[in-house]
Amino acid sequence: MHILVIDDEASIRHLVKLQLELDGQTVETAADGATALALQETQTFDLIVLDLMLPDTTGFDLIPKLRKTTPDLPILMLTARDQMNDKIIGLQLGADDYMTKPFNGTELVLRVKNLLKRVKTVAPPMPVVTDPFLSVDPEERVIRLDGQPLPLTYREYALLALFLTHPKRVFERDELLEQVWGFDFSGQTRAVDIMVQRLRKKLGAQGERIKTIYGVGYKWVDA
Repeated sequence: MHILVIDDEASIRHLVKLQLELDGQTVETAADGATALALQETQTFDLIVLDLMLPDTTGFDLIPKLRKTTPDLPILMLTARDQMNDKIIGLQLGADDYMTKPFNGTELVLRVKNLLKRVKTVAPPMPVVTDPFLSVDPEERVIRLDGQPLPLTYREYALLALFLTHPKRVFERDELLEQVWGFDFSGQTRAVDIMVQRLRKKLGAQGERIKTIYGVGYKWVDA
């Protein structure tokens, strides 16, 4: 896999690059946002490791730019501050996972491998979706609203596809975490709420069909 590491600290870039290359990955590095975007213009990356604090921008501002041409590009964000607000904002913007500095290099490699595995895993045949407004293309991992593709991250796609293929079924938050995020997010039910908010916004009027079951979780209802 081809990975881009964006961090202004040379020691962090060297550590992450070394750890990932020892794991067999191909790694490019950038010390700022401008360099990262320039690299992305000429190369294709399978995953981004992104520091939130950069000299010319912030990771928050960089996420939508990195995802402009590849909406489902997995992003693992790094933050030097163990503050829940940073994590929540990053997840709201579409980051797929996060780690707080200082971090364990082995854990970072495992998280990267976990993200890559979810992206590349061949999914079983998807049940037929019969919805008057939405269609699912599992081969291209695209969901279309009124014939137009939605700009979804790969986890947003997975969550919405799960709802669409199981209409009226009530999903507990922990169940959604297990099926969409994996066990490494166990207990992080706030991540589910944030992603549901993002999906509702992207779906417009159809977003109201994701119903909150208070104290339990969510379900998708027919139009």
